[in-house]
Parts: sequence; C-alpha cells; structure tokens
Amino acid sequence: MGVIFSIIGNLIVGGIIGYLARAVLPGAQDIGLPQTVGVGVIAGLIGGIVFSWFWIPVTFVLTVILAAVGISFGIKKGLLKPQ
Repeated sequence: MGVIFSIIGNLIVGGIIGYLARAVLPGAQDIGLPQTVGVGVIAGLIGGIVFSWFWIPVTFVLTVILAAVGISFGIKKGLLKPQ
C-alpha cells in the first residue's frame, strides 16, 4: 500500500514541478499534461538526489529550474512533441 501512495505522490509533485517549470518559461509551450508530468517527475527524482543536501525549499526551487531546462531542451531537440 505504501508503494502505491509513493507513486501517486510522485505523480502529484511531478505535476506541480512541471506546471511551475512551464510557468517560469517565456512564451507558450505546446506540450500536454502527460509530458509536463513526465518531465516534472524526472526532474523531481534527479533534483531530489542531486540537491538533497540543501534545505527543502531550495531543493524545490532548484528542481523547478531543472525541469524548466528539461522542458526547454526537450522542445528545442524535438523530444517533446506538441499535443
């Protein structure tokens, strides 16, 4: 039961991180919800590991920045396709 809640929690936090990352990027990003959540989850996992020695709010901000860079890179390289 704990694994299911962990997965659901990661999806929710990943969605929030992805949404905030899209909000800080200039212009419109024409990607859908699954791609936004996917980038947010990946950035959350990487950011949680790499930035774990920081204070939690700093880790969260750095993870949002990491997700914004990931979204920008994915759109420029064609990895994130418009919906």
